[in-house]
Amino acid sequence: MATVHEELLSRRTNGVLLPLSAMKTENDWGVGDFSSLCEWTRFLGGLGAKIVQILPLQETAPGQTCPYSALSAFAIDPVYIDVNAVREAQLSPQARQTVQDLQGEITAWRMSRKAPFKAVKEAKMKVLWQAYQYFLEHEKCRFTPPAQAFEAYCSANKDWLRNYSLFRALKEFYHWQTWLDWPEGLAGFQKEAVDAFEAQYREYVDFFSYVQWQADLQLRAAKACAAQAGVHIFGDIPFGTNLDSAEVWSERENFRLECSVGAPPDQFSETGQCWGLPAYNWDYLRAHDFGLWRRKIRRAVELYDLFRLDHLVGFFRTYIFAPGDNKGGFDILVEQEQIDRGYGFLRMVLDSARGAMPVGEDLGVIPNYVRRMLVDMKIPGYKVLRWEREDNGYYREPRNYPAVSLATTSTHDTETMRGWWETQPQHERANIWEMISAQKTDGNVPFNLDTQRAIMRRVLTSGSAVTMFSWQDIIGTYDRVNVPGTVCDDNWTYRSEYTPAEAAKAYEKELLSYAELLKETQRA
Repeated sequence: MATVHEELLSRRTNGVLLPLSAMKTENDWGVGDFSSLCEWTRFLGGLGAKIVQILPLQETAPGQTCPYSALSAFAIDPVYIDVNAVREAQLSPQARQTVQDLQGEITAWRMSRKAPFKAVKEAKMKVLWQAYQYFLEHEKCRFTPPAQAFEAYCSANKDWLRNYSLFRALKEFYHWQTWLDWPEGLAGFQKEAVDAFEAQYREYVDFFSYVQWQADLQLRAAKACAAQAGVHIFGDIPFGTNLDSAEVWSERENFRLECSVGAPPDQFSETGQCWGLPAYNWDYLRAHDFGLWRRKIRRAVELYDLFRLDHLVGFFRTYIFAPGDNKGGFDILVEQEQIDRGYGFLRMVLDSARGAMPVGEDLGVIPNYVRRMLVDMKIPGYKVLRWEREDNGYYREPRNYPAVSLATTSTHDTETMRGWWETQPQHERANIWEMISAQKTDGNVPFNLDTQRAIMRRVLTSGSAVTMFSWQDIIGTYDRVNVPGTVCDDNWTYRSEYTPAEAAKAYEKELLSYAELLKETQRA
């Protein structure tokens, strides 16, 4: 039987990018949840999509919405749990009463134009705590089948779950102070201090494991639901984790805490970017067979069918900022050394992927050897229509994209197709329209359904085995997910205006055009 990796590279497919948080349904709490994922994958699968990309699900700190700066590389954000689907939340009178008392707020959150992460997460954690109390009183004390399943989950995930649960309990206990400011023994992850805290507050520590168990159960159920609809779930592994994260606190030997990761000047930033995330200790990682990253890949494979390797070039050479250095520089300068490190890492990824398909985010300033290696190793990289050019400056013919690639019109970090089309210089629009339509114009080509259809057809007829469109590109709107290099309330809080049933009516023409294009180009 062919693996997902083999299957997707041997056929022509299309997928849809829509963050889980943006998946509006009639019963969510204002942030898309795992029940929303099931509903949307059925809907998108019905249009002909074979892949749904949901972006990172890692837990973030209160008030933080960027999933690429997470509290853990492994833990799922509880905001995505559908509390109504948690067994103990339905059985607990206290939890049911809390949900009833929240109905006014839930209605307001559901009507919000942006996803209200902080308020929704606080409310869900309160209900989950009450559900957990019911679990302790009625399940764990009698070691019932649910209690046995929870114990088995904890045992299977002990390589990350215990330290994460301790970290989360300590973050609450010390009112979200950074671990650097905790008492010395705890800050230093000293065994005696950590064990003493766990013994004293075991019930509280285990609560965070219970929450992760529920999130895991629901994501796996959503993945099974997607499989029934013929849809693959496309996840994401952020390149780094926050300095204030469970793994940096408990496994700091994998990191160079004094250095921050960033990116050199590129199309997103003329001066480069410092992300404030600790740099990896690549010497340690390579000497220990990329242990931390092997576990990350295994976790991704459990949860997703495809996974995106964020900031792929960073595995070959990482742009870091040392203390007091505002310009930054690469940690490896010799090209062959970069190639050796990247190859070793990608070989490990393929060994650990177990048939799931990795996709390399190879955008920005990327050495040619990286893209050659991706094709050779059958790991798709990105082909973004607006950025693919020949040496003479003309846009590259999409039919010449390699089969081992993912072609798209935009990413979560760019303007949507419509936003890009309407803001680019007129001469550039004339240039790309000639490639798209084989017609010479002065560039005065308005964005309408015909224009949108022509652009999408060019991507769908590309040589790439996999093509993706964002939901916003399919429906032809301006709404962005993120503007790199900025911090504002709009970033990462995009939410679909409609539920699937409502969208089917509101965007009838656009969705019909999309479904027809998939059939015409044999991508459905």
